[in-house]
Parts: sequence; C-alpha cells; structure tokens
Amino acid sequence: MKLKTLLFTLVMLASTSLAFGATVTVGKPYYTANNTVTVPVMLANNGSSISILSLDLAYDPGLYSAPVGTAGAAATSVGKALYGNVISAGKYRLLIAGGMTESSTDPKGGSLNDASTGTSAALPDGVVALVTFTPSGSTLTDITLSGVADAADAQANSVAVNGVVGGTAGNQAIGKIGDCNGSGAVSSADLQYAINVVIQKPGFTYNNLCDVNFVSGNLAPDGRTTSADVQTLINVLISKAGWVLP
Repeated sequence: MKLKTLLFTLVMLASTSLAFGATVTVGKPYYTANNTVTVPVMLANNGSSISILSLDLAYDPGLYSAPVGTAGAAATSVGKALYGNVISAGKYRLLIAGGMTESSTDPKGGSLNDASTGTSAALPDGVVALVTFTPSGSTLTDITLSGVADAADAQANSVAVNGVVGGTAGNQAIGKIGDCNGSGAVSSADLQYAINVVIQKPGFTYNNLCDVNFVSGNLAPDGRTTSADVQTLINVLISKAGWVLP
C-alpha cells in the first residue's frame, strides 16, 4: 500500500462557548492490520468533568468505508463502553458512556451499569477511542474528516469541548506506530526519542506514534509515553518473540 497523506479538517462545535473547556484531539493516523488506518481520539479535561462524550465524524464514503470504533484505555479504565454506528452515508457517530448490562429477559436491551462500574464516573485524560477506517482502493488517498463533539457531566450539564487535529489543522501524513521521529521506519532513533520524552528533555514531546503501550499482547494507546513504551520499543528492536507493531 502506497503511503499517502490523510487530510483532516475537524471542527468541534460545543454547546457552549469554545473559549474554555475540554479538548478533544484526533491524533496522527497510522497503519494497522490489513492495511487499515486508525486514528486515536484523545481527551484533555482541562478542569472539566466529562461523564459522557459523543462525536460525529464525516468522511468521504467513496474513499474510505467501514469505520469501526473501540473504546480507548482512558474510557475502559472507568467502565465506559463505546457505541458506534454509521448514521448516514459518510457519517459515523460514536458515543462513550457507561457500559450496558444485558437483560436475560430482553436480549436486545439492558440496563446501564451503576456508578461504581463507570456509568457516571468522569473520563480521565488520555485515549478515549480508536477509530479504524478501511480504504476502498488499493492505495490510500486523501480523506477529509469533519466532526461535531458534544459532552456532559454526571449531572447532565453540558460541557464545552474544543477540538484540534493532530495538534494543528492541515495535512496529516499517515504514520507507522512506533515511528516517534516520523522517519518512516522504527529504529534506535525512535527508542532514543521515547527515552527523551520520558525524561522530559527539551524539544521532545508526546505524539501518538510514540504511544506503543501494550496490554495482554495488544496495542492499547493510553495517551502517554512512559517506561513501558520504552521497553516495548526495545523488545521490538531486538525482535523479541511476540512483540510486533502493526
């Protein structure tokens, strides 16, 4: 699959003023299994308390299809689940909220978990969702995503949400997970980059390509670069059995 750029134009519209409030960031897209492309959705509360978060992503269905959302590490850590659906051609809606417990008498329905398992718990900062797209052709072409975000606290009060794409608007090159420095390959330079992020060396800051957190052998970005990510890169670089990045 030929490397192309993924063009994001994401506009977050909150129900209150955009001057303050939480920030939802769509991170740098990266290749995943079967030549799909995944984008992480990250939350920074900035003093807010968000219990439920929704996001509509509009995309060109002629170029990309079959978006699939999964709850990120920050969401699952407080018992949240992700509900997703293509609500119209080229528009995917995801909702992050307390998980449902299936009813034995009504298999098509259920009841929300109580607060102790996450229904009204506040979402922490970090990766709240991962959305994977399938390209329609044999090569990746540009895609435009636009979105509307909405959030509320546990008392059903609206929470202002700002949005950015990859930190800034504009073209976002599709990267390779583990390629911290954006060179196009995972190497010892990326290991050094991750170490520099962990020790907070000036000029080295977190980017989601350097978020290689693994849980039970599966990639589970958590919105941070820590010593665990450094160890993952070491294991990948020495080709340790079972340590393969997408």
